[in-house]
Amino acid sequence: MLKDEVLHILEGKIGILVTGGRLANTLNVSRNAIWKAINALKNDGVQIISVPNVGYKLLDTNDTLSEHLIKSKLTSTIIGKRLEILPSVHSTNQYLKEMNSEDMESGFTVIANEQTSGRGRRRREFLSPRDEGIYLSILLKLNGKQHDIRLLTICAAVAVSKAIEAVCKINAEIKWVNDIYCNGKKICGILTEAIISGELQELDTVIVGIGINTGNVTFEIKEIATSVKKETGICGIRNELIAELLSQFENIYIDYTENGKAHEIIQYYESKLFIKGRQVIVVNLEDEYRATVLGVDSGGALIVETANGDIKHISTGEIKLK
Repeated sequence: MLKDEVLHILEGKIGILVTGGRLANTLNVSRNAIWKAINALKNDGVQIISVPNVGYKLLDTNDTLSEHLIKSKLTSTIIGKRLEILPSVHSTNQYLKEMNSEDMESGFTVIANEQTSGRGRRRREFLSPRDEGIYLSILLKLNGKQHDIRLLTICAAVAVSKAIEAVCKINAEIKWVNDIYCNGKKICGILTEAIISGELQELDTVIVGIGINTGNVTFEIKEIATSVKKETGICGIRNELIAELLSQFENIYIDYTENGKAHEIIQYYESKLFIKGRQVIVVNLEDEYRATVLGVDSGGALIVETANGDIKHISTGEIKLK
């Protein structure tokens, strides 16, 4: 579409005025066609300034999801090599689960501008309003190799923490097993789901879903959640943050699956675990109890000490902060 071609040119000149004549000549169309394309982009929410008789400028605060901008900053070769951007979807994880995974490459990534039925662990709702976050899922094919799904979640958590710190310059800590926190509030949730092979009944494919709050925090969760915008005042970083996240995740995923560096990944994960040394409430199917967090073991299980001195390794359930 013409509007996509116009946007592509403006994205290469962010913050710089580009004349309508130059756009028209480059795309071999009339200036009127350019004007219509610009208005269509504005109606889509793209932040473009029009200067009469001069040209058009894409603002550096524009936060429209862009495959071109993401791939221009991507350093990975597998994760995100093929990606799809959707204006809205029920759930990015569910979208991948409903597709025929046999036809998809490992690393295929779907990104949505909005989720209407986003969810986290235990089928809890994950609010995913339009334009206000990064909502993506990555398909991983294990090709017969048996990898611990909990360690894949840990790889994702480390990647998110590193990406947020690199792009947003804020400290991103981890709450076992799948939440990222900034200044005591949740900024990101991760949901890892397995797909079992129908014929062999073996773990065949894993989907890693990641949701990061980047814009305004909805009223319903403002007491417990935060966002990149709330912490930094920065807007217009979704594409850069997605590219950094996918690049970080590929490096960490390869270190785990191919380079035998699970121990180093666990060490880094534990170094970002802000609940270490704190009292928490451990919740499982049978009961809940208070305990002090000691760290994580080599398999990613949480090590806690109960009130009566028992040491437990928690591999299922969840924890609540006191």
